[in-house]
Amino acid sequence: MEFGSPEEFSERKTAFDRDGFLLVRDALAPELVARLQGAAERLYTEGVQIKGLSTRNHWDMRNCIGEDPAFLDVLDNPALLPLITGLLDWDLHMITSHLIVRPPSPPGTARNFKGEGWHRDGGQSSRQMSEPHPRLFLKVAYFLSDQSEPRRGNTMVVPGSNRLTGPPSQANGEPHPYGAIEICGKPGDAFLFEQRTWHAVGPNYSDITRKTLFMGYGFRWVRAMDYLHPDEALLERCVNPVQRQLLGDVKTPMGIYLPSDEDVPLRKSYQEWFGQE
Repeated sequence: MEFGSPEEFSERKTAFDRDGFLLVRDALAPELVARLQGAAERLYTEGVQIKGLSTRNHWDMRNCIGEDPAFLDVLDNPALLPLITGLLDWDLHMITSHLIVRPPSPPGTARNFKGEGWHRDGGQSSRQMSEPHPRLFLKVAYFLSDQSEPRRGNTMVVPGSNRLTGPPSQANGEPHPYGAIEICGKPGDAFLFEQRTWHAVGPNYSDITRKTLFMGYGFRWVRAMDYLHPDEALLERCVNPVQRQLLGDVKTPMGIYLPSDEDVPLRKSYQEWFGQE
């Protein structure tokens, strides 16, 4: 596993804690980027032929992790897994794998396009928990298309909104809150954001079809979004015990709430990276 210096991690953690998101350049090797792009294009082409685009002019696939070997290779990405565990903990599993493809916005899309709506992730939990909310999970968004310029369907965030109580302030009649920015990156870059960070998607005024792979990681006692039970066939394809943990494998009856070393092999790596329990 790759891991930067303690100083580099401390800087990244401070930025993430402050802003609620973090951009990481070159998070994927070029060879893996090419494989992911090929998988995304194949699944998108097949998916559109079967069900077309949504009413919001996009196509997506949840729980895509088992649809191509390239997605499984991203699961424990050595460039990011130490950072993810440092921001959360070793007691993690994957809660979502979500491929989203957005073609160029239809002609006439208004310049005050409000995206998919500003929101926090977490479904009912974001409405039912007392505020301020705790950090429960984060997502990694891998750029598979060129989003190095704005207005290419980029994800938008409000920096620091992870620390807010309630929604960010917004002027009357304006489509976005104060301080909203678009996250820009090239294929192979990634950005992390936590569930408390207010975010939305902007319009795609380019001629590029926007492709992004989202991988979400949360505490193992937080229910996964995409599946009810781990896919046994996918577990058999795992190349190491950490992948099995991240896919929801549990070895002991109390393995979710009082995990043994057998339940959480990632704990050993965490201790090596950070020198603590």
